[in-house]
Amino acid sequence: MSRPPRVLMLGPHVSNQGGVAVQVRILLAVWDQSRYRVRHIATFVNGPKWLKLLLAVWATFQSLANLLIWRPDLVHIHVSSDASFYRKSLLLRLIRLGRPKLILHCHAPDFDSFYEKHGERGRRYLRATLNAADLLLVVAERWRAYFESLDLEVPVRSLHNAILCPATLSPAPDDAPPVVLMLGRLGQRKGTYDILEAIPATLDLCPDTQFWFGGDGDLEQVREIISAQAWGNNVRLLGWVRGSDKDAVLSQATLFLLPSYQEGLPLAILEALSYGLPVVTTPVGGIPEAVIDGETGFLIPPGDVEAMVDRITRLLQNTELCQQMSARARRRALDMFDANVFVQRLYGIYDALVTGQ
Repeated sequence: MSRPPRVLMLGPHVSNQGGVAVQVRILLAVWDQSRYRVRHIATFVNGPKWLKLLLAVWATFQSLANLLIWRPDLVHIHVSSDASFYRKSLLLRLIRLGRPKLILHCHAPDFDSFYEKHGERGRRYLRATLNAADLLLVVAERWRAYFESLDLEVPVRSLHNAILCPATLSPAPDDAPPVVLMLGRLGQRKGTYDILEAIPATLDLCPDTQFWFGGDGDLEQVREIISAQAWGNNVRLLGWVRGSDKDAVLSQATLFLLPSYQEGLPLAILEALSYGLPVVTTPVGGIPEAVIDGETGFLIPPGDVEAMVDRITRLLQNTELCQQMSARARRRALDMFDANVFVQRLYGIYDALVTGQ
């Protein structure tokens, strides 16, 4: 092929909040256009319903125009569950008319529960949509095993999420108070309320500790809870953080905490590892493929507040253990999750599909 193969990528607008948008933004930032020419079409944007509908219609028009005129060799569709899956299922069927190779890249943290809530007719539709792709790409081996258990016809491969690892680290000052950081959408699924429950017991043992929450979601509910507590002064609600603000909070944190109930492979954990933060989290989704219990952090059962307090205070009270985990976390992020490593693996997957080898 004299020209670089062409890839049409469909996913959320890169300005969106949320892990999938961040993943697309990172991917495009390190892309080599001489290897694969890529065009990204935004299929979803945060905002009012009329804007979402308008963008969906425009994305459909753009996709069809590119299929007819630009003629991509491969289409890479980023998808989650619920409305995201239904929207992409319609686009997928239109794209299939152009007969390019097609990758469906599932980032859903809850596809198992999404699938189970459907009746048999609905499940047939979901399986037919998945089977319409040439390859189903998932974010962790745990999810590869799950999708293969559905007896799909489409081959399934796992590819861990990617992050832009900082080249150097700027540690917090020695006299700064310890900071337990959580980044993500505040709410039940991310274990936010379990963290709030763990704060008093943690402060009994480590009274100077600060808890920082960065993200959107249940901000008002969380603010109402902490405003009524004596320990509220030890909590900061940062809102959604990105760019230099995210770099600042990750650089100042002592450890990262994300006691989720459902996950794909959260970018926030990978980012925390890249900043050398020990991670206290739960063994759900692809998390155990990123956080090794006792080496780069601790894995605790979802909802186990007592275990959460124990692991947090163990790290805060043992500087040597914290430093050892920090070094291992940084090394693991560089070796496994750096975006430049990720994109080379992705090109290899593309090569196999485009050449048929």
